Amino acid sequence: MKVFPALTSALVALGTAGVEAEHVQRSLVMGGGTVPVGAKTYTVGLRTTAEGDTFCGGALISPTHVLTTATCTASLGSGPAEWAAVGTHYLNGAKDGERLKVVSAQNHTLYNPNNFAYNFAVLTLEKPSKFSPVKLPAADGSDIAPSMSSKLMGWGDTSYPNGARANELQSVELRVVTSNCTYTVGPSEVCAGGEEGKDKCAGDTGGPLIKENGSGDADDILIGLASWGMPCGHKDVASVYARVSAGLEWINSVIKK
Repeated sequence: MKVFPALTSALVALGTAGVEAEHVQRSLVMGGGTVPVGAKTYTVGLRTTAEGDTFCGGALISPTHVLTTATCTASLGSGPAEWAAVGTHYLNGAKDGERLKVVSAQNHTLYNPNNFAYNFAVLTLEKPSKFSPVKLPAADGSDIAPSMSSKLMGWGDTSYPNGARANELQSVELRVVTSNCTYTVGPSEVCAGGEEGKDKCAGDTGGPLIKENGSGDADDILIGLASWGMPCGHKDVASVYARVSAGLEWINSVIKK
């Protein structure tokens, strides 16, 4: 089945609408588990207040820059991203990590809100983070291979339907789909998932999809950002991620200013 992104935009960008009549509970981030405290500290939670709930994800890509999706710079029903919670394990509060003020947000120049092409945004922080940024991918896309394993992090709903946000950072392993994706996607996107009960869900938009190299978090490579897809965890229905390598030239031009 192929679904045109424009038709599904209201339904899928946040993963909150279009709930079907079924009431089967699925373990979603999502089908994974809790990230150990102090791990994956480049993961960022976007908030409207310093200690409020995270409504979108992102990744620290330089001491003063966060990469997220352009959909997260809009209200998303929660208000604009005013704060970046970096290195925190928790959905809200000030128990750990740091909360840094967002001073500006810049969407990719080719971002299309109708089909989510080039769904990237760079947030500039008021002061540098003490945490180490995640590595960016190679511009030639060589960090992505068919059926490779990837990992998504986020605080999104942990069950579907009628789920609730995770209080602690979750991760789930997903297979990258480079062909036969459920949707028609462009060169700035990549699909991942398709295993029943394992997926991104509401609240995970903008969250980092990474490639682990087996040598610890310092060697993780950011390959994607949770972008859009049908409601969570459906068998043989992969979700769509913004392919970071496709936006790399623009990303580097912003963070090097």
